[in-house]
Amino acid sequence: MLKLNPKTYGDVLKRCYKTKDPLFVAGPPGIGKSEIPRVVFEQIAKDKGLEFVIWNNTDKAKKEEMSADPKKYFVLCDQRLSQMDTTDLRGIPKLDGDVLEPLPPAWIVYFCKPEADGVIFFDEINLATPIVVGSAYQIINDRSMSDMKLSDNILLIAAGNRAEDKAFTFDMPLPLRDRFCEAELVADVDSWTSWAASAGVNPHLISFINWKESYLYKLSENGTDKSTTPRGIARASRLLKDLDISSGDANMYVSISVGEAFATEFQAYVKYFKELNWKTIFNNPETVSDFEVSKLFAVTGGLAEKFLKDYKMFDKVIEVVKHVPEEFAVMTLRLMRDGNRASFKRRAKASKTFINDVAPKLGKFIIEVE
Repeated sequence: MLKLNPKTYGDVLKRCYKTKDPLFVAGPPGIGKSEIPRVVFEQIAKDKGLEFVIWNNTDKAKKEEMSADPKKYFVLCDQRLSQMDTTDLRGIPKLDGDVLEPLPPAWIVYFCKPEADGVIFFDEINLATPIVVGSAYQIINDRSMSDMKLSDNILLIAAGNRAEDKAFTFDMPLPLRDRFCEAELVADVDSWTSWAASAGVNPHLISFINWKESYLYKLSENGTDKSTTPRGIARASRLLKDLDISSGDANMYVSISVGEAFATEFQAYVKYFKELNWKTIFNNPETVSDFEVSKLFAVTGGLAEKFLKDYKMFDKVIEVVKHVPEEFAVMTLRLMRDGNRASFKRRAKASKTFINDVAPKLGKFIIEVE
């Protein structure tokens, strides 16, 4: 099975949406199989001028409004097959005269409207029982349920875990697998970094993962500590919002999100960060050129954080970026750029320091951000 990193997974999702070819992606829990589609399709909706709606998070009144005029919306519907039975797909049987007919679920009715646009995502497909998968097969194979046909605008995608991920999985029937393009999503620090920055993940967590790459996805060795996954890191980031990363509370929230082993290693990063004297760094930026590598990761996270909290700090940050090794300069600029592309681009175009001193040295990276 072809392996995809988060960036290429996003590219494949965009292409499959364009052609409406169903896609199945396998991968370990928490790696982004369901989160990346949400980000990708939200952007597609924006590009099409449509309101992005997650069906599962929408109340009845909103769904009725959407049903009345579906052309205004791009809808993502997550159907977790492992938690469903056949009636969730086929509908509840209803007596119509002498005939027992299924009453199709509301999401099927919506996606069968000719003007409906969006994605049906069958998550945990290979954790579902064979009888449930059999019910989903008609939707995937025929793009229909009973006598109702899916809109031509709808993409079908599915995701599942691998047997080696300690998940109890069923083998997908060959005829069903043959209906899908298929690939495996793997952890990749470089592409995850770009995704995480654009998704608002705490820059210190991103910089830490670039320092300790194995912690992007790390299974618990003893079965008692939490495994570390991209999903857990994103959760830690949400819990860290507005907290000082050197506080005891911050350490606690990191620990409950991604485990004690991760939290212990992260404290080493925090130690380096606490040693930084930002007044000295901004007044004498050349001093960072003598920093050891471990401390430079903390500088990277700190510089990105300062820009994202106050865009007016751009020129001061760039003065420091001029003096760090190129790999750290690039990482810092990526975190700034992907954290807020519009503000980064606006500030970069107005900064003589960036244009004259930084841009000429970074070549391909600068082409990428322009």
